[in-house]
Amino acid sequence: MKVKNWLNKSNILKVIFIAFFVLAFADLKAQEYQFIAKIDTVAKIATVDNFGNVFVITLKNEVLKFNPKGKFLWNYTNNNFGEITQLDVTDPLRVILYYAAYQQIVVLNNNLSEISKFSFSRNPDVQISLIASANNNGFWAYDQINRELIKLTNYFADDIKSGNIYQRDGLNLQVDFMLTDDQNVYLNDTLEGIRIFDQYGNFIKSAVIYPKKGFEVDGNLIYYFDEGKLMSYNTLSFALKEVLLPKKGNISNVLLRYRRLLILGEKDLTLWAVKNN
Repeated sequence: MKVKNWLNKSNILKVIFIAFFVLAFADLKAQEYQFIAKIDTVAKIATVDNFGNVFVITLKNEVLKFNPKGKFLWNYTNNNFGEITQLDVTDPLRVILYYAAYQQIVVLNNNLSEISKFSFSRNPDVQISLIASANNNGFWAYDQINRELIKLTNYFADDIKSGNIYQRDGLNLQVDFMLTDDQNVYLNDTLEGIRIFDQYGNFIKSAVIYPKKGFEVDGNLIYYFDEGKLMSYNTLSFALKEVLLPKKGNISNVLLRYRRLLILGEKDLTLWAVKNN
């Protein structure tokens, strides 16, 4: 009788709440980091390649490369094309820079020396707003005028075109960031969330989250920084979770990529190894 009396609706709800809290807290505490280095540079863009090298775009549009321990290696500067709006190091042997105002792409090698460059402004029928690395040394580009994804060869010739995405899928894209992995192309639609396309430019689905400063993809997880928190979103289960950070304070952006964490502050950035993720 005592057991039956205790198992009333109120107590059952309490047990469920406590269990949920314990599991959620355990998940948050599961993340562990090891401090690697502090880099005394103000970064407007920063990323890391799959070797652990750190790449930074400074406020003066200088590209800096640091080794996995945070030691400075090389720099690159080009003041002919205005502001660098994108940095892509998906292929560690090709550092891709994009200057959207000039429709100019510049490709560097791993020592930050120029390999090639190309201007899309020679074609008045396109307006390329975003660029990303593609397999086989190619590129993905988003054409804002024609509302289509274009896959380009290493020599900037058209390889695959999605066709007008608005006419085909009814998606009125307003995009500000693009990323690719081995399978998919991810476009951040500021109105409707992240749009996911396959390797041929076919629309698959949307992730209803709204990153304001880019995002990173690791398998089924999308990581992005939002209102002072690093969040993870599972594209299969739709679970949205906070990822605890090793430090607090004035943080402008956070990036989690290839088991490395970059925390961008007002005067510097810190590099951490992810020990348990």
